[in-house]
Amino acid sequence: MNLPWRDYKTALFERYGEQVYRIAIDGGFSCPNRQNGGGGCVYCDSLGSSSAYQRPFEGGYARKGELMPGIDTFIGEVPHLSIAERLESITAQIERGKAFIDRRYGPCAKSIYFQAFTNTFDTLENLKLLYDQSLIDGPYKELIVSTRPDTVPNEVLDLLASYRSQVEAVSLELGLQSGNAKTLKFINRGHTVDEYLDACLRAKERGLKVTTHLILGLPGEGEGEILESARVVRESSPDALKIHHLQIVVGTLLAKLYEEGKVKAPTFEEHLENTLLLLRHIPATVVIQRLVSETPRHRLVAPRNFGDKAHFIKTLKEEMEQRGVCQGDAL
Repeated sequence: MNLPWRDYKTALFERYGEQVYRIAIDGGFSCPNRQNGGGGCVYCDSLGSSSAYQRPFEGGYARKGELMPGIDTFIGEVPHLSIAERLESITAQIERGKAFIDRRYGPCAKSIYFQAFTNTFDTLENLKLLYDQSLIDGPYKELIVSTRPDTVPNEVLDLLASYRSQVEAVSLELGLQSGNAKTLKFINRGHTVDEYLDACLRAKERGLKVTTHLILGLPGEGEGEILESARVVRESSPDALKIHHLQIVVGTLLAKLYEEGKVKAPTFEEHLENTLLLLRHIPATVVIQRLVSETPRHRLVAPRNFGDKAHFIKTLKEEMEQRGVCQGDAL
């Protein structure tokens, strides 16, 4: 399907000549924004965006689509596991992830994706043990590590770069979320735009791929703020971009603010316009890895009537074609 943006599936096939799927794992990390007493980002719950197939304990809620209890409980700390337990867990998660992917897509190429929380927030020794463990049963196409821009010192970037000899690409996913200082303060990100730009520069100097995360529909943001975020993305020149619509999740501070009527979640139509505006101001060479968030319904407070990903992508494609616009055409 020809799309008016550079989509991830096509980019992967062009690079590797086959489809590639990610095995998403939780390495037992925490986050400096939690441990420094800041309480974490206002939208982040105690599961840290880990993949649904790695959370079998949620099965009962998932089948019913009911909200999990805890809407009035602010995020807690993740359980502390020993390094031995974390290594054992990674092995089990990879086996479970492989089985899930093979059932859904058939035998195929795979990448390792450290997804939950801040996957560079540990000692260098522990990081090496965890990354090494994840790649034992390769070959894998890519090693992908999601983290924060203020938690990537040079020695960690050097370690990640060392894995370029074992995989075809090492990718660093950096959560910028907004290019606006006022918004970053409101959502309690705990880092600055300058720290993000610096992290991108140092990662690229070492041959790492960079993917940037942005959230659209954050409180107080409109067209001007979206254009500023687009400008920051252009300045940092990432290889890829993940676009999320703001979702309000059970057990977060944002959920409390929502229940108090202090914030709202973007509608389908609002996210459509926000995404279209952003895409037109992102260079056409940047791969768009994601266009919507996908929080399971049993953890989602709002928006509850947004619709599914496939419908959004179809509508966005039709709308861009009807308007005669495409990624990067406003630059």
